Amino acid sequence: MKLVYDGYVKIYDCERERDGKIEKFTKVALRGASAGIVINEEGKMALVKQYRPILGKTTLEIPAGTLDKNISKQEIIIEELEEECGILRNDILEISENPILTYNIIENMSDGEMNIYLIKVRTKETTPKESDEVDEVKFYKIEEIESLIKERIITDPKTLIAFYLYKDLKSC
Repeated sequence: MKLVYDGYVKIYDCERERDGKIEKFTKVALRGASAGIVINEEGKMALVKQYRPILGKTTLEIPAGTLDKNISKQEIIIEELEEECGILRNDILEISENPILTYNIIENMSDGEMNIYLIKVRTKETTPKESDEVDEVKFYKIEEIESLIKERIITDPKTLIAFYLYKDLKSC
């Protein structure tokens, strides 16, 4: 592996032999992340509204945080709920002990993983911290989220995966 970029992410040019041929590929070393399907007592799901400079637009996404501290994957999302959503630890009624789903963020280029937890919280007003990147936190009915997906307002992959996972879990 040859390091070709060393910034927030690292990018490597790689080679390997397979069946007598040299294959060349690029690896993007992404930090993993933890995200939450956050459901309140009314059965509504939390989405955060935040500006994404790479896209040049505001998005609606499930709360998530990068695994950039020396704490557990579960602690990362608990910390993010407080920072991004104003949901305090004592407002969490239940959280899955382990992720209910883990997948590779960019399977063909990276081994960084997204860990999705199921989290039930008290129904109350939430306000993100003023210094954070989140503009708004709002809880939506399942039907509202489905409509936002159909209208292509929600396009974030982790949010789409989380929504359909939750919808599937709910129907069981």
